[in-house]
Amino acid sequence: MLGRDTEWRQGDLLSDEVAYSLELVERLGSNRRVVLISHDCDLPNDTELFVEVIVGSLIPTRDPMVTHARNPRRLHLTYVSDERPDMTIELRHIDRQQINKAKFAQITTRDINLLLHADEKRALKQWLAARYGRPTFPNAFENRLRKIVGKKSVEHHIAKILKPESSYLVALFFDLGEHRAIELEHGAPYFLSISVVYNATEGGAKARGSAEKVARELRTLFDSAYGAPEYATEIELSASNAVADTLISLADLLKVDQWRLEYISLSEEPMGDFLPTGATPV
Repeated sequence: MLGRDTEWRQGDLLSDEVAYSLELVERLGSNRRVVLISHDCDLPNDTELFVEVIVGSLIPTRDPMVTHARNPRRLHLTYVSDERPDMTIELRHIDRQQINKAKFAQITTRDINLLLHADEKRALKQWLAARYGRPTFPNAFENRLRKIVGKKSVEHHIAKILKPESSYLVALFFDLGEHRAIELEHGAPYFLSISVVYNATEGGAKARGSAEKVARELRTLFDSAYGAPEYATEIELSASNAVADTLISLADLLKVDQWRLEYISLSEEPMGDFLPTGATPV
């Protein structure tokens, strides 16, 4: 079994040879790589009989909408190396597999030439946690977000607004106030405040500009879809603001919910959630 002194950590890559010997990939040199996803504390725990991995696929370029835990079903994770080009792997929850821990301990070898930066490992943790921890909204509210404007739903239009600015955004939070968990009847509007949170430390003025642009376009969208606030009968957007991540407190987070795009597609494939849960540790 794996001991307390094991060097394995969540996010490590199995070597190609070991992945092949475990029959996780069909051949050596394929476009598939295996990522360890078991929590660090579970690896040496004797009550855990299996090690979890995901068999991912190599991809040529990262899609910003699938990085940093923005999508609950897919994640683009980039490994760096001093000896070879960076490598990006697409992970999907449907490709999770279990390996007997005793067998894993006997034959596995890490790929020590490819490493995850701290922010990428944080994204992996958030992505794994978000699958089961993402919040839900009232069905009536979500149904109203599926209202068709033009030929697409409001949700789809939100996705179109977010996508070009996604590299600078940390999270999108919806505040429904006292109606946070209430199914309102037809004609009774939800009062909604939106916070477009941006990375103030790394993005600076450019990130603030992106968030402000998103906030303005969301205001225009909601006014178009539901009418001006004083006339809205479905969703009344009372505020849409850009907010620096350095100004969000724990008290603020307890009052709002992260909004994610569910079942929305910009192509033919479900896009899933859009934004991560910020810096919440896992």
